[in-house]
Amino acid sequence: MNSKVWLTIYGGVALLVLGGGGFFAWSNYGKYKEALGGWDEKVSAIESLERRVPYPNKENSAALAAKAESYKASVGSLTETLKSFQRPLNTTLANTEFQRLVKTRVEDFRKVAAAAKMEIDASTEFHLGFENYANTVPAPELVPLLDYELEAIDHLLRKLVASGAQSLAGFERDAIPGETGASAKHDSGVVHKYPVRFRFRGSHDTLQKFVNELANDRQFFYIVRVLKVRNESVEGPLKLGGDAGGVGTFVKYENPVTKEIASPEQLAAWRADDATESQIAERAKAAGFVKADEDARVLMGLEKLDAFVVVDITRFLGRDELPEKAPEPEPKKKGRR
Repeated sequence: MNSKVWLTIYGGVALLVLGGGGFFAWSNYGKYKEALGGWDEKVSAIESLERRVPYPNKENSAALAAKAESYKASVGSLTETLKSFQRPLNTTLANTEFQRLVKTRVEDFRKVAAAAKMEIDASTEFHLGFENYANTVPAPELVPLLDYELEAIDHLLRKLVASGAQSLAGFERDAIPGETGASAKHDSGVVHKYPVRFRFRGSHDTLQKFVNELANDRQFFYIVRVLKVRNESVEGPLKLGGDAGGVGTFVKYENPVTKEIASPEQLAAWRADDATESQIAERAKAAGFVKADEDARVLMGLEKLDAFVVVDITRFLGRDELPEKAPEPEPKKKGRR
């Protein structure tokens, strides 16, 4: 009796659960069918739009065309402006001719430097930075760039001579991509930089004039990236002398015949061994100078400077040198899931 009761109860519960599950599935089937129909409708609409050819309206098409023409004109104007600042590459120059050109330019520059009495350091070979091509020829594909760099370096150093530099030392040129020891490619695909570094000696006026000439040059783009300056005088200006009244004056010694002013080196030599004013005057007189005090004189600006410079010779690539961009792949069309 008991087993039948429990069996009856278990069967009733099972029927209740099955009935509830069936009712739930039947009641939600309509919602599922409705959602699936909406998904199919949206997929069909997207596929239909992807197959269509886009067609802008007349106003938008005219505005877009005007912007494209304006951009094209701006690029053309910039290109023409750059042509006035940098010459095009010489793509017809042979590598053997370039080697001869290096030798010619080096000889010509040495003559210019000698005429201006600018000394070139003789402890190392000087070939305007192209020492590697004194006995070998460059790769043909590098010749146009090397030729451009050679002319820019020659132009740069001639400006240094014209600025009144006394000496040039330690001139170096960084290798460009394609040469031995160079990086694989340029840092930029639009602007190429060819760094050179060197030391020179000159006055304050020399340094100022040289930097201004580079900044205002209209044949090449020069960027002074590094500039280190050391003054030959590290002790400051000469001390004031004292007159009988205790009023400080600047002591100057002058040659009465040539009007030459005694240099700081000569004054330092006369004042050696803690010489007195009378001893200094005697030493100056022996050298042909007499004392000529004055109320003021230039304290700075007459010393010589030793300068270390890194200059980037900068060249902007033309439109024909820029690599063509590969077309972007079309996005994949998504169908039904």
